[in-house]
Amino acid sequence: SAFSFLLLSSLHTSSQAREKISISDGWLFAKGESGRIDTATLAWSPVSLPHSWNTTDVMDDAPGYYRGVGWYKRRLKIPDFKKGKSLGLYFDGANQLATVYIDGRRTMVHTGGYTGFYVPLDNVSNEIADHEILVSVDNSYNEDIAPLTADFTFFGGLYRNAWLISTDPVHFSMGSNGAATVDITTPEVSVAKALVKVNTEVVNFSGQKRKLKVTVLVRDRDHNLVSKTENRTEIKTREKKTITVNTGAVPSPHLWSPDDPYLYSVTTSITDAATGELLDELVYPLGFRWYRFDPAEGFFLNGKALKLVGASRHQDRPWMGNAVPDVLAREDVQLLKKMGGNFLRVAHYPQDQAILEECDRLGIIASVEIPLVNEISETETFSRNAENMLREMIAQNRNHPSVVIWCLMNEIMLKPHFNNDKTRQAVYFSNIVQLAARLDSIARQTDPARYTMIANHGDFDRYNNTGLTKIAMITGWNLYSGWYGGELKDFAGFLEKHHAKLPGIPLIVSEYGADADPRIRSLAPVKFDKSVEYSLAFHQYYLNEMLK
Repeated sequence: SAFSFLLLSSLHTSSQAREKISISDGWLFAKGESGRIDTATLAWSPVSLPHSWNTTDVMDDAPGYYRGVGWYKRRLKIPDFKKGKSLGLYFDGANQLATVYIDGRRTMVHTGGYTGFYVPLDNVSNEIADHEILVSVDNSYNEDIAPLTADFTFFGGLYRNAWLISTDPVHFSMGSNGAATVDITTPEVSVAKALVKVNTEVVNFSGQKRKLKVTVLVRDRDHNLVSKTENRTEIKTREKKTITVNTGAVPSPHLWSPDDPYLYSVTTSITDAATGELLDELVYPLGFRWYRFDPAEGFFLNGKALKLVGASRHQDRPWMGNAVPDVLAREDVQLLKKMGGNFLRVAHYPQDQAILEECDRLGIIASVEIPLVNEISETETFSRNAENMLREMIAQNRNHPSVVIWCLMNEIMLKPHFNNDKTRQAVYFSNIVQLAARLDSIARQTDPARYTMIANHGDFDRYNNTGLTKIAMITGWNLYSGWYGGELKDFAGFLEKHHAKLPGIPLIVSEYGADADPRIRSLAPVKFDKSVEYSLAFHQYYLNEMLK
């Protein structure tokens, strides 16, 4: 058979309360039509994940690339010792509209190409050990799904890894936002002490009332226990119960920073209070730090001024598209660290968990954003999808200490609608601002500890006159004076204009740059000649102005 089977080791031990098992191999792929699951006539070929169908057609000289439906299928053999477990599939990413069928039955539709999603298998028959997973992925233009347009490729496919997740019937629930419901915050951090708060949701699918113990352990980098807190509870069958655990103080915490990215860990577990059996367990990194952005003085980490210097990152590589293995994703963050960076703008969409794991480990401060780029659709469906992308992004990435900013939009007025009807255009701009306000409100309510940002292109008056600059806590400016237009000196003038007109709003230069081709050299470099010398002069000028 062309199908591959998932076989789990017979040496399985019950102490592994939660297992995350790769199912990234053994898939078949075919291009096909949307909404038609009579897939027997398709031309299938074997693939492994991560996979994109656009790895070559975006690299050739012909304009355009395939935007449509791709089908993936795989057999999933559930061994006997997994019967009685709670099972689910987890896809780290599928661009951009994914529909999952289990044994021919439509089980899940996920909208948005850059966040993960969980497919529960609790309704799959335990009597059948061998199941067919079928996934339709569609990267066609869809006016209800951001991004509508952008200066990057919308690679189609199951372009990140896929997993089978196995837990006891009593476990930390997987939220509809694609994340396990264990949220870790640090309500108080100082040089003297730190407090940790863990919010969890426990679910009981075991068929009987259970007495449980939820335990939170904080360990230092050398795995020494620094805090242990227990919470006893009772949970009825089919009940979902929210449990909050506040830990004891960690005295004199070792602080996390770019110079010293010290990581603790938080282990949150559920045990049966009667038998002591471990039922579920999740481990997350923990960095103790506090920070603030000041519009006059800049960024402060742990009470000390820190100039943020870094880059933006897209997730594609030549001949791979977005289907980049974790080791290469981590390499990008390592390169940023090596060149002296301490900040990463994860742009213009949430990326693989490997990126933020590496930021945590290396001390790279991060901003993560949803893919609202260039323009919007003025529909409630588009707005709801954008809100859902934001909730998923925050839920899936909030336990990373490296993240300090949620970004809501990028250059959203670059492609204005209704240029020949200024009255109607004013309504369009107003709808953008209303959507921004909705998103900003959700981000602040969901994660009040972090800052919000909107990144704009260099038309100051357009963004300021519509009121968009007043929404988020930070304004980002993507500035290319002396490259796409204008002169180098305009950059300094732009920064002064922001400080004069928006004195209470911190500013981040969220993009800048000039292309360079190493084959092109010049003794008299000029704008847009793509010479190494012009690019070098450009960077020197911008960096010195930012330091001022």
